[in-house]
Amino acid sequence: MRRALALIAVFSGPASAQDIVSAALALPTDRYDHAVLGDALEWAGLDLTLSDGQRVRFTLPESHVFEDVTARLGDFDGDGRPEVMVVETATAAGASLAIYDAKGRRAATPYIGEPHRWLAPAGWGDFDGDGRIEIAYVDRPHLAKELVFLRLEGHQLTEIARAPGFTNHRIGDDRISGGVQTCAGRASLVLASADWSRAVAVRLAAGRIVSQDLGPWRGGGPDLTVCR
Repeated sequence: MRRALALIAVFSGPASAQDIVSAALALPTDRYDHAVLGDALEWAGLDLTLSDGQRVRFTLPESHVFEDVTARLGDFDGDGRPEVMVVETATAAGASLAIYDAKGRRAATPYIGEPHRWLAPAGWGDFDGDGRIEIAYVDRPHLAKELVFLRLEGHQLTEIARAPGFTNHRIGDDRISGGVQTCAGRASLVLASADWSRAVAVRLAAGRIVSQDLGPWRGGGPDLTVCR
C-alpha cells in the first residue's frame, strides 16, 4: 500500500466543487539531488486555479518533490472534468505518476523503489479505440525503457499494458520528447526506440502494445505524422 502524504492545502477562498482551469508547479527546492532534468531544482508545491477564481496550493512534505517539467491539465478518466498529472517523487524511493484533483492527490502509481529513479509521462488518449482514456509513461527512460499504459479508475491507476524498448528522455534534458497524435479519433504515441535510432508510433490492440516504425529519429514529436 502507498503511504498517505501529509499534503498541506492552502485555499484562497471557501472550498467548492469547481473545475480546474489551470495548474502550475510552484515553490522551487533543492532538497533532492537528482538533477535528471538538467538543474538542481525541483518543486515542492502545486498551484491550481478553479473555475470560480479560487486558487489552491498543495505543498509536499520535506520527503517529497514534484520532479517534472510541467503540470499537465487533462481529462484523464473521461468524465468531462479535468484533473492534473505530475511526476511526484519520494526522495528515498524514487518517482511515481500522480493524478490530482481540486481536493488533492487522487491516485498514484507505486514509487519505483529507490532514489534517483524517474519516469517520464508520454501522453494520454484513446489508444485502443474503445472510447476510454489511457495514460502512458516511460518507466526509467534511461535504464529500463519500458512503456506503460494505465487507466484512471476511481481512485486507482490500473496498469493495463507494459513493454520494453522505448524512451522519451535523455539525462539532463529539460524537456520530454515525443507526443500524441490523433487520427480519425484514434490516438497514437510518438516515441523513440530504446537506442534513439528510430521514431515509432505506438497504439494498443487487444491489450497489447503495438508499434509502427516512422523512420529515423530526428528529434521526434507530433511533427512526425502517423496519419497516413
